[in-house]
Amino acid sequence: MAAPVAGTGTTGVARSGGTERGAERPAGVGEGRAWAWGGIAAGVGGLLVFAAAGPLWPYTEGDLRDSALMVGKLEDSTMWAVYATQFAFTLAAFGAVLFGAGLRRRLERQCPAGSLVPMTAYLGMLLVGVMNLVGTGMGTEMFHAVLNREKIDPDTIAAGLSQLGTYGWLWTGLLLTAASLAVAAFRQGAVSRWIGVVSVLFGLGLLATALAPLQYMALFVGAPYLLAIGAAFAFGRARAEV
Repeated sequence: MAAPVAGTGTTGVARSGGTERGAERPAGVGEGRAWAWGGIAAGVGGLLVFAAAGPLWPYTEGDLRDSALMVGKLEDSTMWAVYATQFAFTLAAFGAVLFGAGLRRRLERQCPAGSLVPMTAYLGMLLVGVMNLVGTGMGTEMFHAVLNREKIDPDTIAAGLSQLGTYGWLWTGLLLTAASLAVAAFRQGAVSRWIGVVSVLFGLGLLATALAPLQYMALFVGAPYLLAIGAAFAFGRARAEV
């Protein structure tokens, strides 16, 4: 009978340097990378939200006191900008959850057994997905409100557009994912150190938006961060590449 492979126990948990790590996949079984493209999709969705926001705010500072004046500056094409925003939120929402699920699986195989890092990283992405789904709901509401703006109270439309530009932009939950990847890189060696550096830098930006009354600015930090780490996992080397 063949001797057991060194470094593993009967529980199927691999050991590295005396530290238990998650179960390894069977030999010859590859790990797909479609999940990593979810991160890229979420990042692209975030950039599209930003690009579509311009036509939604054709106002000057002096217009902000008069909702009727604000709504009067909206054009028929504005509802299509709202639709583009809703599409982008949808792309970001499902991309974020897919990326989070794949990232959790990857980290469970590389982090020490029992580590909270994989689940925390996933929950951060789940929060991003939830807030983007909230954004799609606002998009649906405002599409019809702008389409029928002559029949609806201007105050309702102005307030709704403000919420459309806030809720789906709250990507602050991504701070959990960034912090988890930093721990995975510097304390557990589960991903490369450059991913840890990137996560610390973007994580500090996300923390700044969380502490200031500017949380919607988290989108500007989160979208490029997801593009970076999504591309890293999608195109990285085959080992715990990233």
